[in-house]
Amino acid sequence: MSRIVLLLAAVSTGLFAGFCFCYTVVVTRGLARLGDEQYVTAMRRLNEVVPSVPFFLVFIGSLLFTVTAYVLHRPLQPTTQTWLIGAAAVCCLVSVVVSATGNIPLNGELASAATNSAADFLHARQSFEDRWNTLHAIRTAASALALVLLVAACVYAPQRGAEARADESAPVPVLSS
Repeated sequence: MSRIVLLLAAVSTGLFAGFCFCYTVVVTRGLARLGDEQYVTAMRRLNEVVPSVPFFLVFIGSLLFTVTAYVLHRPLQPTTQTWLIGAAAVCCLVSVVVSATGNIPLNGELASAATNSAADFLHARQSFEDRWNTLHAIRTAASALALVLLVAACVYAPQRGAEARADESAPVPVLSS
């Protein structure tokens, strides 16, 4: 069960990290080429379609599956795998908090901004674009790091039994030249 939850954490986090990465390298760069009115209109339309059940499942699933994987893998004596999953959970939390307290409120501000003139569109864009992109870069980096940590946790094979405990407490050999 714990292995399946860990894999679900990796998949959902990978989907969210992939969404953020593609948005950064494709959508954001395309939007930057638009005029103010086109930019504001396009961003408003994107913000109408992105919030959906599949997106929500991936977005929240990345955090919930990762936290659940951490709880299920957390023995009395933490292993490297436990630390990897715990660090990934922190990264997922950062991504969700940045989205919930930064990007989503900015989306709401853009949706309600007055846009009756070219000056209004310019002001709406200037009040939004750089702040939103900075926050998006943070959540993109956090979700990508979470994915790397979860993949490492998936491939990490903790040793079992007394032999493993002895190996974990043994000093690490140092190679000299």
